[in-house]
Amino acid sequence: MSSRNNYTFANQCSIPFPLDKQLPAFFRSWDDPNSNHDYLNLFAPEGQLVYGTTTTGREAIRAFRDAMIHPINGPIVNLEHTLIKFYVLAGGPEKGKQEVIVKGSLWYKLRNGRKIDLDFASAIKFADPGDGKDLQAEFYEVFVDSHELITAIKEMNEVER
Repeated sequence: MSSRNNYTFANQCSIPFPLDKQLPAFFRSWDDPNSNHDYLNLFAPEGQLVYGTTTTGREAIRAFRDAMIHPINGPIVNLEHTLIKFYVLAGGPEKGKQEVIVKGSLWYKLRNGRKIDLDFASAIKFADPGDGKDLQAEFYEVFVDSHELITAIKEMNEVER
């Protein structure tokens, strides 16, 4: 049995260009605890990321991620997404727009060594910036049951006090 690259969707060949390259690159960069922040290229300058709270703009998204993921300070020191399926919303996009759903799983490794496994789905609204460059996410919402992760981080922080 062959294994597949976890940054390749099961239906990778059906994903429209340029998202077929952009999304795997985004997740690889996001998952790198020592990231050079290439993941920010997915977002429009004032794009919004919703992960519990809403974060607006590339710099705010970078700060949000950096407060959560760091190879030493954590609380998350490592993570990895596995991309499962990619869905284009029915009805066709408005001109210059594309709405998609991404489904996958991921694990987080906390500073104390504990590993948390989760499933997720993300709804993403892309727009063409009109300059011949890649599509940019205007809105990116993550749907995940993060109760176990939040509880584990709180417990870790209490023990470390």
